[in-house]
Order: sequence, then structure tokens, then C-alpha cells
Amino acid sequence: MYFIFACLAVLPVLAMPVFQYFSVAGNAEYACITGPVPPDAASRGEVSLVEGRQTAFPAGRYCEWESISGEALSYQTGWITTIVACVATLIVAWMTVLALRGKRPRSALVALAPAAVALLAWVVVFV
Repeated sequence: MYFIFACLAVLPVLAMPVFQYFSVAGNAEYACITGPVPPDAASRGEVSLVEGRQTAFPAGRYCEWESISGEALSYQTGWITTIVACVATLIVAWMTVLALRGKRPRSALVALAPAAVALLAWVVVFV
């Protein structure tokens, strides 16, 4: 039963690298320009974009524009997805420990599979 809960908890963790991939869409600066732009940015286009990059924590993209007054305006995607993935990772770890300690022990490799998949998702985000 704990193994099944661990497998279900892995799903939000797997959603994190997928969200990061689609958030950046191959080119973070282009995604910043075509994504939500603050209304008081200097101009709606490449001229006011100062920086656009993929971020690992949170898993998403960071965009920074120059405002009309010269101040920096920033926009960061991925906080909700990353927080949900962090909580889900803790659940996966806890369920894996409980699955390994259960009365009917499964193969250790099978019980560790959800934790390994979660670890792989985090590695994909950070690499």
C-alpha cells in the first residue's frame, strides 16, 4: 500500500521538469518576450528585456525587464510547481521508508523505484 502511495506521489515530482521544459520552450529570452510582460516595462519587446534564463530552483524561468523609470522588474515562474514537488518528494521518501519496513517486504529495488524516479526528476531539473 505504501508503495502505491509513493508511486502516486512521484507524479507531481515528474511534472516539475515537464513544466520547466515548457516554461522555457527552448529559449528563455524568447519565452520571456512572448510570456507575461509587466505593464510598466519600457517597451513590449526585446528592447526592455534585460535578462531571461532558465532556473532550477524554482523550476521555471526568470525574466527581468527595465521599467519606464529605469528600475528592474522581474517575473519568476515555477514556484508553485516546485513547492508541490518538494512536498511530494518528502511524501515519496516517507512512503518509501514505510514500504521498506512493511510486514510484507517487497524487493528492495522495487520499493526504492519511486524514490529513484523522484531523484532522477530533480537531477533533470538541476542539469
